[in-house]
Amino acid sequence: MKNQEQQDAKPWGIGQRIAFRFIFVYFVLKMALWSFIPVLGSYLYKFYYYPSFFVQNNILKWHDPPRWEHPPTGSGDTLDDWMLNVAYLSVSLLITLIWTALDRRRQSYRQLNTVLKIGLRYYLAMIMFSYGISKLFVLQMPYPSLAQFSTPLGEFTPMRFTWMYLGYSAPYQFFGGFMEVLGGLLIVFRRTLLLGLFVLLGVMGNVFLLNLFYGVPVKLFSFFLILIILYLLLEYGKRLIDFLSNRPTEPVEIPPYFDKPWQKYLRIGLKVAFLGYTFAYGFYQDYDYYKSGKERPSLAIEGAFDVDSFKRNGEELLSPTDTTRWNRIVVSPRRSAGSGYGHITSGTSNFRKVNFSLDSTMNLTIKPSFDTTAIFEGRVESRGDHQFVWQGISGADSLELVLRRNERNFRLDKQKFMWVMEQKDFLLIMAI
Repeated sequence: MKNQEQQDAKPWGIGQRIAFRFIFVYFVLKMALWSFIPVLGSYLYKFYYYPSFFVQNNILKWHDPPRWEHPPTGSGDTLDDWMLNVAYLSVSLLITLIWTALDRRRQSYRQLNTVLKIGLRYYLAMIMFSYGISKLFVLQMPYPSLAQFSTPLGEFTPMRFTWMYLGYSAPYQFFGGFMEVLGGLLIVFRRTLLLGLFVLLGVMGNVFLLNLFYGVPVKLFSFFLILIILYLLLEYGKRLIDFLSNRPTEPVEIPPYFDKPWQKYLRIGLKVAFLGYTFAYGFYQDYDYYKSGKERPSLAIEGAFDVDSFKRNGEELLSPTDTTRWNRIVVSPRRSAGSGYGHITSGTSNFRKVNFSLDSTMNLTIKPSFDTTAIFEGRVESRGDHQFVWQGISGADSLELVLRRNERNFRLDKQKFMWVMEQKDFLLIMAI
């Protein structure tokens, strides 16, 4: 304990003090803790990219007229996001210079560093609970749908391909989520912090590499989480080097943050409240969402269909190579009633991803993905369980289609896990 007190009393070097100032400002900006405040966070989010737009509009002069809105792309690696990081780094550097000029006499920032590390731990734990619990219920990467099984492999983007193989194995995804949740729980408690950081470094290292090499647009955010883990590991650096070098290693002293009884109870109460909101309530929300997925309403036109007859303006199109003829249609249901997605194959290889909307009176609307212009509006008539007739309009043309359900089985969907694999089994799974 005496060595710890001597270490705490030792002044920091000027480089360490300057580095801390920069890191402190950058982490506080990047965490954007205000965004987690109910109601207020949603309101302030519309200003989230303003620092990025300030750089683009006023420094780089990229937009005329100036742009101040960020489209909801779902990507965290857009140019706006990269410029936001440039803005944060620039602001951090500027504040560091001012802070250094005004606070030259301070010898260390141990108390502020303690507060920063507490904030980073709980922020990291909250993110891990959010992603991890979702994986526990196999919600983040769902099992491939019929539409995806029916899609040629070459039509998938690297990200969608990654989502497919991760979603294919529920146990693998569950394990990944379990490790994220476990790491989040371990870093909440100081005595298990180091173990939790090692767990998360392995998990997030794998996530970052997947994002980087498979084109998943969360590279910036996952790298930021790794930076947090590395910063929290920094204080253990010398002990870890000694341990790995087979040298004597002193235990980490864990002094109490708050030693008064009321402070101790307040700390415990806040920790319980944090775990209750981020873990218990998050678990309940994802379970409820998982349960609702099991009760997803069926879609009358769900399935894979071959188009036996295709008439445009009353004229039958017979050639399967005609690129204006729809030859195959695949429909998978969404969670909301009467909604589906899938694709339409025209000719022999023209492939179009579309969304389907079917109301209670069997009126059908088909729109391309990421488009609001309908390519088909009409009615659906059922002729038993395996045949449908679609009649409607596409642009200025009238269409009439006769669809027959295709009950094809997919090897990828039917292949079962085997502990023992004989030669015949190996040859079977290697066959194309």
